Amino acid sequence: MKIRCFCISGKAVNCMIYKPCPKCKRLIAQGLTYCQDCQPIADQQYAEYRKLKQKRYNQNRNKKYKSFYNSKSWKTLSRAKLISVNYQCEAHVDNACTGLAVEVHHVKPIQTLDGWNRRLDWDNLEAVCTHCHNMRHPEKSRKHDPDVIDLRTLKK
Repeated sequence: MKIRCFCISGKAVNCMIYKPCPKCKRLIAQGLTYCQDCQPIADQQYAEYRKLKQKRYNQNRNKKYKSFYNSKSWKTLSRAKLISVNYQCEAHVDNACTGLAVEVHHVKPIQTLDGWNRRLDWDNLEAVCTHCHNMRHPEKSRKHDPDVIDLRTLKK
């Protein structure tokens, strides 16, 4: 980040704001997270963290549902559903949702017998944006501290 500084002589000069790199403490320009030497190390650590987190998530998932969501038939059908609605959210949880549909939601959950039997039924699918999909599954959302007010829940 460059700012305009003025010297004693009154001349304007460009000044850089610096901060220490969190890993090695060398000075880096404001706006950067790490220095050029530490950035690849941080990227690798983050990739390993994401891989471990994904592995833990997959270990907790039921293998039946995991194999279904990885199947070619589901991937083809869900992509076709998104394309058919031109990536427009169909859930309209907030009534005025204009979000980009990136996920396909089962109206009848596949964890039920009827839902499992209708898992590839076109009429049981709904193209939704991430926000509306999260609203459809409140049980999967993070538990919030009851003393913290969620500004998204306040009415306008």
